[in-house]
Amino acid sequence: MESVQYATKTDLVSGNAIAELRGVTKRYGSVLAASDLDLAIEPGEFLSFLGPSGCGKTTALRMLAGFETPTEGQVLLDGEVVNDVDAHHRPVNMVFQQYALFPHMTVAQNIGYGLRQIRPRIPKEQINERVGKALATVRLAGFEDRRIWEMSGGQQQRVALARAIVNEPKLLLLDEPMAALDRKLRKEMQIELQDLQRELGITFVLVTHDQEEALSMSDRICIMRDGRIVQIGSPQELYDTPKSRYVADFVGTSNFFDGKVVGYQGDLVSVRLSDGTVVEARSLHQVADGQDACVSVRPEQMRLSREEGGLPVHVHNRIFLGEHTEYLVTHAILGEFLVLSPRQTEMNDGPFNAGESLTVSWDAGTALVLEQE
Repeated sequence: MESVQYATKTDLVSGNAIAELRGVTKRYGSVLAASDLDLAIEPGEFLSFLGPSGCGKTTALRMLAGFETPTEGQVLLDGEVVNDVDAHHRPVNMVFQQYALFPHMTVAQNIGYGLRQIRPRIPKEQINERVGKALATVRLAGFEDRRIWEMSGGQQQRVALARAIVNEPKLLLLDEPMAALDRKLRKEMQIELQDLQRELGITFVLVTHDQEEALSMSDRICIMRDGRIVQIGSPQELYDTPKSRYVADFVGTSNFFDGKVVGYQGDLVSVRLSDGTVVEARSLHQVADGQDACVSVRPEQMRLSREEGGLPVHVHNRIFLGEHTEYLVTHAILGEFLVLSPRQTEMNDGPFNAGESLTVSWDAGTALVLEQE
C-alpha cells in the first residue's frame, strides 16, 4: 500500500492571511493529534475543517482559539505569532457545540458577559447598545429578558452567535455548532450563518464531520486525516477533482472500481477493470502502463438503461427520493454500486424495478483515476 498523499505547503499558504498555521504539530503525550499543519486563512472567507472523529480538526481549531498551545510550529493572527497569547486576549471568539450559555442569566446578560469583563470598563449604555445590535443581527430583538431555558435549541444557538459577534472578532470559530439541531432546523441555520457571515464580513472557521454542511456553506474546505491536511479547495474542486479515494469517498458519494492502466488516448487514460471492461478516465497525476488504478465514478454520472451497451447489472434495491431515485445495483464481478436516476429519466422510461436486468454506462472522461493510498 502506498503512502497517503497530503497537501503541500504551496497548496496551503498565501501572502494575505488573517490567520496562519505554520508547521504546527500538537502532541498529547504519545498521541499525535495534529502533524505539521500549514494553512493560510484568508480575510472574510468561510473555511471548514472536514473529517472523521479523531482526524485533528478540533485540535486545529482550539490552537487558533488559544485553548491549546502547539508542541511545535507557530500560530499567527494578522501576521503576529500568538503561541503565548491567552485566548481571551486574541481577536477570536468561539461558538461551542453545547453553546456554553449561563442558565441563570438572561439572554442580554449572556450576550454582554464578555463586554463586562473588558478593562477599563465599557459604559453600561454602550454595552446595552451593542447587545441590542447583536440581537437584531441574529433576529432575536425583543428577547433581551428571556431566560436561556425558555429558548428553543435554534434560539439558543443564535444567542451563542450573538455573544460571539458582540466583541466584533476578526475570526469566529464554530465547533460543530449545529450538531444538536434537527435536520430541518440545521438547514435553516446553515443559511442564516452564511447570511450572517456575508453581512458582518468576519472570517468564519467551521469544524464539522457533516460533508453536506461543509459543501453547502464553505468557500474552501480543508480535508483532514490522521492529524494532517490531505487536500484543500473549494467545494466544487474537491467534489470534481479529488486527489485520492479518501477525499472522493468523504466529499460526496462515489463508486470505486479497481483495475490496471492499459494505455492512453489523448487526455484520457484507458483502465481495464477486473471484469475485463476497458473504461476511459481522466487522471490528475502521472500513471504508467500496467500500474494498478482506482477508478471513481459519481452515482449521478451513471445511466441505467434497458438497452445493451454497458455493464450488465441487476437492480438490488430502489429508493425514491423525489427529485431522483437511488438504485443499488449488482455486477457479477464488480460488486454493488449506486446509480442516481433523475426524475425525468423515470418519467420517460418508467421506473426500474428490483430484480430487473439492466445496463449501466457513463460518458468517457466523467470517471477519474485516483492516487493510490
